[in-house]
Amino acid sequence: MTSSLTRIYLRVFLIVLLCLAAASYAGYWVVRDAQQSAYQAKATQTAHVLATDISEFIDQQRLAVEKNAQQTALIDLLQHITPAQRDRKEAEIKSLLAGAIAVHLLPRNNAGEVSPTEAVDPACIEYIRRVSAANAPAAPEFHALGSSAGHYDLAAPIRDENKKLLGYLLVSFARAPLQAVIEESLTPGAYFELQQAVGAAPAQTVITAGKIPTSNAPLVTTSLGNSPWTMLYQTAEVAPKILSGNRIYYIGFILILFLLISVMLFHFYRRTVNAIRHDVRSLIRMFHDLREGSVRVEYPMELREFSDIFDYLRDRGQKLVNEKEKMKDMGLMDHLSQLANRRHFEMRLKDLFEASKTHGPSSVLIIDMDHFKAVNDKHGHDAGDALIVGFANALRKVVRQTDVLARLGGDEFCIIYAYASFEKAQALAERLRKHLPREISLPKGVSHPLRWTGGLSVMDDKDTKPDDVLWRADQALLQAKEGGRNITKIYDPATGQPEKKRIVVG
Repeated sequence: MTSSLTRIYLRVFLIVLLCLAAASYAGYWVVRDAQQSAYQAKATQTAHVLATDISEFIDQQRLAVEKNAQQTALIDLLQHITPAQRDRKEAEIKSLLAGAIAVHLLPRNNAGEVSPTEAVDPACIEYIRRVSAANAPAAPEFHALGSSAGHYDLAAPIRDENKKLLGYLLVSFARAPLQAVIEESLTPGAYFELQQAVGAAPAQTVITAGKIPTSNAPLVTTSLGNSPWTMLYQTAEVAPKILSGNRIYYIGFILILFLLISVMLFHFYRRTVNAIRHDVRSLIRMFHDLREGSVRVEYPMELREFSDIFDYLRDRGQKLVNEKEKMKDMGLMDHLSQLANRRHFEMRLKDLFEASKTHGPSSVLIIDMDHFKAVNDKHGHDAGDALIVGFANALRKVVRQTDVLARLGGDEFCIIYAYASFEKAQALAERLRKHLPREISLPKGVSHPLRWTGGLSVMDDKDTKPDDVLWRADQALLQAKEGGRNITKIYDPATGQPEKKRIVVG
């Protein structure tokens, strides 16, 4: 599967875009969460201040009620009280307590319970009974909810000098002063709600202030001491919109960064494409020089990653050119096909035969071109020479660099598959059949169908000289010619004769 630099850079661009989008998204939520945390902390602090103001206000009222409940005259009066005396004393205490709307003196009867009166709400009597049973300072409690007489009560025990409980002082306070304290402490736009839950009864809202925010502003819930009251406070401050405040600069920075990265990626893309084109042209020039038999000392390169490969190819090419010149000088190259000649072939066969005992055997394939004489007779020797050259060039493209390709003479060629087992050599011969062209162009626009016959064998441990494998390959070639040509026969030294198996043109 092939790809292109454009697609690669496009993928890189998309990855960068996704990374920037993810970073922007994460940054937005980090900033938003930080702001939400700051607003939540601020709301908690404000709610704490508000709760403190309410608690201090209630504590002041409680202290005033307890102080009045400790009057010596009130203790004496409660022991022998008359209705008239009760009314006067209640009015007196009421005048001393700011915000009080009713005061009741509730003595205990012989049964130890508070004696109810018609002027006292039954809910208040039940409240006194809970306070008495709790044996703890009375917590404020709202009564008569949902009516114009709605109020909250505070009670204080009345005891004699022996700490004996004589009764209770019950004071009912209007909610207006408490509402005023709440609204004075409430920040603009915030919302306050005071709920009361007595016993197993569901919570009831007793006081509200402010307006409920329309957004999801931070909400703080606080219990007020040991009272049945719970305070709900919701600030009006919320995280600003994404394009509000300094966030517009953050978005602008992200966009500018994205634009810069895009320009840089495009610049790198153009430079990479131009550098690759330049280096490919250098590679083409080098192969052209190899074909002409000369290699330059240096070829200009743009990409360092290609330099090592190009240096290797240049050095190998220079060695090939030198070896080619050396072979010419030594008379080891066939002048027409520019392949190794018989002399060079025999030298390499001898070397590989000696190396087979330590490095493994090599295989030999002898090739004869079919109907070569007919080409000379019909089209002339120039056409025959062109056929030799064309066939040599075709073989050179298919044969491995490690193998030995030689022209033994006339239309006879030979390939030594260096260090190739019998099975490997058969596969290489089949590959040769598959990849050689079906025809070769000759002078004057003539195309000649390419047909060839082969004989293949492998070196054997029993061989005593290099010519043994060559003789077996030649015997296989003769059998192939007798079998109709255009086929390859193999001679297995283990069987001692050419096998019936053949490799035919695909």
